[in-house]
Amino acid sequence: MSGNPSTSSSTPPSAPNGGRVLHTTDSAGNHVDVHYDEDGNVILVEADTDGDGRADTAAAPTADGGSVVATDDDRDGTVDRVVHYDASGDRTRVDHYEDGRLVAQTLDTDGDGRADTLLEDADRDGSPDTLSVDSNADGRIDAVAVDTDADGRYDTFAVDTDHDGSVDVLGRDLDGDGRIDVFIDEDGAYGSEPSDPYSGGHAHGHDDIDV
Repeated sequence: MSGNPSTSSSTPPSAPNGGRVLHTTDSAGNHVDVHYDEDGNVILVEADTDGDGRADTAAAPTADGGSVVATDDDRDGTVDRVVHYDASGDRTRVDHYEDGRLVAQTLDTDGDGRADTLLEDADRDGSPDTLSVDSNADGRIDAVAVDTDADGRYDTFAVDTDHDGSVDVLGRDLDGDGRIDVFIDEDGAYGSEPSDPYSGGHAHGHDDIDV
């Protein structure tokens, strides 16, 4: 939603739920509906940014003082992206949807304003199976964990320990007991204990986490 809502009326009409809805336009001429509760607090703002008569962006406050903004990017009538903001206005998480199903999440876990963690449901079975992490806040993925057999547990790991864009440590849980059974380090040596805490199938140190 662009611009700031403006209106010539100071009293919105009554809404069915006992609150009120203000029909207005923003500075860009987009149609905006502002929903209020019975106490006059804004509980939802909807905007039609493409003029097709349907709201494609909606924003609502959260109990912790932050907000969420949902967007229908492809204008098919379903939400494609939900952005979460904290009370300071910093983006903390982005949920990505396909056909109404959550398929990926990007998170800012260290609060520096940049995404550092990506969860993906690559096989679209409803559960995340790939975890990618930027461990040193340089904007590039350096550790990856993958659930290759869809049992809900990560079993293959990779990490770029020196952050040069190449994988240094690989690990694999071969028997599904939750422990790494075999790994190879940057020197090509095999063993039963990984030398890195991420221990990690296929980290991509050159990739960026896109919010």
